[in-house]
Amino acid sequence: MITLQKTGSFFVGGRRVNVTGQAPHRVTLSSTSTRDYDPNGTYWIEAAYVQYFLQATPRYSVPLVLMHGGGLTGAMWEDTPDGRPGWLQRLLEAGVSVYVVDNVERGRAGFCALDGIWPDRPLSRSDEESAGIYRFGYTGHRFPLDAMQGLSAQTVPRWASTSALQRQALIDAVRRIGPCALLGFSQGGGLVFDAADAARDLLRACIALEPHGVPASFDAGLPGTPALVVFGDFIEEDRAWRAHAARASASIDAWNVAGGKGERIDLPALGMRGNTHMMMMDENSDDVLRVVLDWLDGCDGMRSLR
Repeated sequence: MITLQKTGSFFVGGRRVNVTGQAPHRVTLSSTSTRDYDPNGTYWIEAAYVQYFLQATPRYSVPLVLMHGGGLTGAMWEDTPDGRPGWLQRLLEAGVSVYVVDNVERGRAGFCALDGIWPDRPLSRSDEESAGIYRFGYTGHRFPLDAMQGLSAQTVPRWASTSALQRQALIDAVRRIGPCALLGFSQGGGLVFDAADAARDLLRACIALEPHGVPASFDAGLPGTPALVVFGDFIEEDRAWRAHAARASASIDAWNVAGGKGERIDLPALGMRGNTHMMMMDENSDDVLRVVLDWLDGCDGMRSLR
């Protein structure tokens, strides 16, 4: 049974821009609403959206912040594509207070549609690209391919130029939330390490699932903060993923040199075979989450309240 003390949401970060010199034009908004639209004026852009679920009796002394991957939104933590409970549900069942981020230009954060503000066009991911990047082609994989449409439907456009904006928005979110643990996936895995380094006084633990874009070094003085990177199966069979995994291991080494306590877990080494990049949606997603929760349970900074 889930008993929440509070749910809610907020927007954080961003900036104000002023648009001038654009020509007004006529727009039709519905069958009964046609009007002149003037794009000139003041706008707030580049904010992140954060939704939270706070437990009445939390498992840990601090909440867990979930950071989605590239081309995805906070919806990736909800039901799996084939309809099973996702990690958000399971975390709440486990008593964890959770914050779910939709970062800049994703989901409910929205994107900037103003001309000339961002330098590039959005990128969309095809099913074919997803299958390759997510390692769905290997024999014995555990992703429910019959439900691929459910993953495709939640894949959204992304901008290659917004990484610095997303990094800052996550840092702003952490500073608003206060002491917390971070869990990021893929692109979000690199971002959580950036945020953990920048807001190290607030971070109690940092987890990255198959991250890329991880920092190569950290300033000295990390206060013993635990960090974990997790990788699934078929890493050695894929050149790109071998490189990502090697960089993640190097980043963990750098984290330790700077005063942190980092480690890497490879799921096959635990006897868990077949996990793809989308391990939180794989058929054994509950087992993967159990690995994460067991690790968090052992972190001094998480201090169980139960």
